[in-house]
Amino acid sequence: MIVIGGIHSSNTRKLYEICKSECENTYYIQTLADLKLELPNSVELVGITAGASTPNKIIEEVQNYVRINF
Repeated sequence: MIVIGGIHSSNTRKLYEICKSECENTYYIQTLADLKLELPNSVELVGITAGASTPNKIIEEVQNYVRINF
């Protein structure tokens, strides 16, 4: 699971905590540059969520990257 949002965003932090409680492989990033995933071959699904104030451009960049690379 990938959670996108500002490091100081309480909304995004809460999303991360919820996701992490359900999925051990949860990553908290601010931008695509922060995304350093090395997923095992057994991963078939990658979820993406974002804080309310996360710009759409950043969300779309991460979505496009995940679609191409996984």
